[in-house]
Order: sequence, then C-alpha cells, then structure tokens
Amino acid sequence: MTDSARFELLSDAFDTFQEASRRLEQHYAMLAEKIKTLQKELNEKNKLVERTRRLIAMGEMAAKIAHEIRNPLGSISIYASILLRELDGDEEKRKLAEHISKGVRTLDNLLSNMLLFARSPEPVMDTIDIRDVVDDAINLTTGYGRKQIEFKRQYTGTTTIKGDRGLLTQLFLNLFLNSMDAIEGDGVIGVHTRISKNGTECMEIEVSDTGSGIPAGLQDRIFDPFFTTKDGGTGLGLAIVSTIVNAHKGVIDCNSIPGKGTTFIIRLPVRKGDERGE
Repeated sequence: MTDSARFELLSDAFDTFQEASRRLEQHYAMLAEKIKTLQKELNEKNKLVERTRRLIAMGEMAAKIAHEIRNPLGSISIYASILLRELDGDEEKRKLAEHISKGVRTLDNLLSNMLLFARSPEPVMDTIDIRDVVDDAINLTTGYGRKQIEFKRQYTGTTTIKGDRGLLTQLFLNLFLNSMDAIEGDGVIGVHTRISKNGTECMEIEVSDTGSGIPAGLQDRIFDPFFTTKDGGTGLGLAIVSTIVNAHKGVIDCNSIPGKGTTFIIRLPVRKGDERGE
C-alpha cells in the first residue's frame, strides 16, 4: 500500500471518527436537555404533591374546626329562638334577636359547605320526594332574606327519585341563597320539575330567578371553588352544588342573561322503581 493510499485511508477514518463524535455530542446534548426537562417536571410534581398534602391537612383541620364551632353555634341558635319568643311585642329588641338568628344560619350554612368541600360527599341513596326537599330548603331560607322573595313551584309528573335528602336539601339551599343574593329588591324564584326521556330518563329540576344575571365572561367559572363576585363571599356555594350533583351522577347547566335573571337546570337520573317509591 502506497503512502498516498495509507494517508487517504487514515483521512477517511478520521472523518468517520469526527462524524461519529459529532453525532455523539448531539445525542448527549439531546439527552442532557431531556434530563433537564424531566428534572423540571419532577420538581413541579413534587411541589404539587406537597401542595396537595398541605391542602389535605388544611381540609382536615377545617373540618375539625367546623365541628367544634357547630356545637356552641347550636346553643346560640336555641337561645336566639327563646329570645324571639320572649320578646314578642318588643319589635326593636326582636329585630336584634332576628339578626342573631340570621347570623347563626349564615354561619351554619358556611360550615356545612366547608365540611362538604373538605370531604367528597358520599350520598346515602333513599326514596325521596323532591317536593319535600325543595320545601325544606325554602323553609331554611327563612331569616336569610333582606327582601320579599316569592317562591313559585310547579311540579309536573312524578317527583319521586332516589337520592340523599340531606345533600339535596343543601344543594337547593345554596341555589336559593345564590338567587336571593342576585335579586335586588323584591323578586321571584321559580322551581319547576319534570321527567325528561331524551335519551336516559332523568328528572329535570329548573331553578330560575329574576336577579341581575351573570356576566357572559364569568359563566364558565361559577362552579369553580373559591370563585365569587360577591363581597365577602366564599365561592363555595355553587361549587358545592356542582359537587352534590356529580355525587348523584347528575349534570347541571346554567343559562343566564345579564339584567334579566339566571336559570339552573339539574338533571338527576331516574332509576327503575323510583316513580313507584320502591
């Protein structure tokens, strides 16, 4: 082999080595970038896990505090009721006692929402009449209102379903209170139930109000926890409504026209035998 041939062979080998080295460097750079990306994702997931642990701990603590607060709150409610009876005829002092009762109801509803939010509600299914649930929720609104609200109820067909009476009462109470807050002055809250057989048979419960409505840009966020447009609001009311509907395997929709009012439509599945109360 001539010197020229050897040189050419060595030159080709060197070129091959350089090309292999270049490819290895590129591959190493790609691996290094991938490791960097994975490390960043891991750090973010670790932060998310830590944040989740803290939220769980806060939820457990909030639930314990809520239970502790409820005991003296129950006593205050009883004493306020006694005061209202004893102060019959003294309107000025009765108004003060009514303020106490209203404050207790507001706190009790807030605590109920906190407890439901801190743990995923597990409905205890039983045969219930939705009319009784709606009536219970309307009765619970007594003392909350700052204005004259008229409730109009219309029940079409059967009103018997399987559900958790306590959870559904809390659901409608939150919806009614939300509607009451949206109504300026006097107004109307309507409740209409009907059986829908469009696909899967379900009971539709429509709750409408003559309130101020929800701005179009905010309607997609109303069921988000802690989202509120009200001063001093917690943003839990409608989030709890959505949670209870989901726990019952139902769906909820909202239609709102700013300045005219809002309508919530809840669809709860009707299981075989519900209409007969089985």
